[in-house]
Amino acid sequence: MLPAKAKKRPLEEVTFATGDAVTDRQLQRRAKSGELLRIAAGVYVEAGSEEEIIGRVRRNWQKLAAHAVPGAVVSHLSAFVSGITPSNEVVISHPTRFNRRIKYPGLVLVLTKGPSPLAGDFRLGALDLYWSSPERALLENMSRGSKATRASAQAVEERLIAMLNVNKEAGLNRIRDRIRELAIPLDAKKSFESLNGMIGALLKTHSKGALKTKAGLNIARGTPIDTERLALFDVLATALRVTVLPDIPEIAAPGDARIHFAFLESYFSNYVEGTKFSLEEAEDIVLRNKIVAQRPKDSHDILGVFELANRTETRGSVPPVGEDFVEVLRAWHAQMLARRPEVNPGQLKLETNYAGTTEFVRPSHVCGTLIEGSRLAPSVPEGLARAIYYLFLIAEVHPFEDGNGRISRLVMNAELSRVGRSRVIIPTLFHPQFVDCLRALTRGKETEPIIQAISKTATWCAQFDYVHLDKLLAQLRKTNAFEESPAQFRLLNLD
Repeated sequence: MLPAKAKKRPLEEVTFATGDAVTDRQLQRRAKSGELLRIAAGVYVEAGSEEEIIGRVRRNWQKLAAHAVPGAVVSHLSAFVSGITPSNEVVISHPTRFNRRIKYPGLVLVLTKGPSPLAGDFRLGALDLYWSSPERALLENMSRGSKATRASAQAVEERLIAMLNVNKEAGLNRIRDRIRELAIPLDAKKSFESLNGMIGALLKTHSKGALKTKAGLNIARGTPIDTERLALFDVLATALRVTVLPDIPEIAAPGDARIHFAFLESYFSNYVEGTKFSLEEAEDIVLRNKIVAQRPKDSHDILGVFELANRTETRGSVPPVGEDFVEVLRAWHAQMLARRPEVNPGQLKLETNYAGTTEFVRPSHVCGTLIEGSRLAPSVPEGLARAIYYLFLIAEVHPFEDGNGRISRLVMNAELSRVGRSRVIIPTLFHPQFVDCLRALTRGKETEPIIQAISKTATWCAQFDYVHLDKLLAQLRKTNAFEESPAQFRLLNLD
């Protein structure tokens, strides 16, 4: 009786010989026919172009590593960068199989000496392959050895900073305790000493000399920074340096025109934040100093923004970069909301604030992030470009309990007035679109929407004559500027 014909195995991206003679001969025949490609002894991939084969190898690197070195641990740089390093290598540790390189198309397994899985290391599914715990990876990357297999000291420090941001001081102390325990089986006493110095400096229990990164030094000085936000500010600054923007000279000359512009700036800036008055009431408050008896605090909110927008000493004076930026910002905020002690005018926020699902910069990181963010401003062309940068810097940090939108627009306009350019008003009808543009930059790093939105509104503002208030208000009404529903109305003359 003839033996039954072996059933053909389904085609997979990576297939391994099993030791079964019949099945393995079938794999060999499929390789000979060109259906499969043999990439190592007993290892086959689905045939294709070179690019396709490399893609299949890299997608299945975990299977390949578990097959080649069972019981190994993904370690060192690979544990820091999600597996495959920038040089297309995977670093794995094993106690008996090391100092070898196993090559596949587009991928190399780098075997280094290290203990078998330790407590805290986790298994990769059903594979006989493990991943270094975060604490083990920190020790491994601070060890001696080839620089190609280790993360830089700066990358290790940045990882510690991220751990501190997420887990707070108590969490980082627990991580340090775990690193101390692992230093013994990993024979990494010196690595622990280096990490302990970094952690101590971040927690301000040791000398700052152990830290090298700007973020780490700021934490040690008591002014930690939000590194992700700084990277976002750099994205915007880069875009603003190369974008052609409208250059509109000041259109509101000293006198009535400047007063009327500042009045509208204050009216709209407060209205969109919920401090709503009729135009007639707002005129009485700002132009005739008639406080609405039933709403004294709201009345002073409008006066506060108006005075900052109109007074020469604040109108065209941008807060200086660095630590003074924060202090001047606080002084403006204190003046703007002087009649609202419940929102701590002039004081940086004590609790994290949100807009929908967006979490703004944490209170502990506000000061440092504003300082470093302001230092990037001079790298942006002055005028409208730098004004947009200042707007987003303050709006994104959200440094105060209340009034962040108003103060961000005041600083934006102060930069424009500083260089003799026309200020920008965000009318009520356009405000939802304006917020959407800010959100696009926050969540998706999309710079074009906010740049275009401010550019359009700058041009829109420049079309009006601000000398005669009645005529000005009539013109604004015709554009639907005072309407609230974008679904029902369109801001006319915006383009």
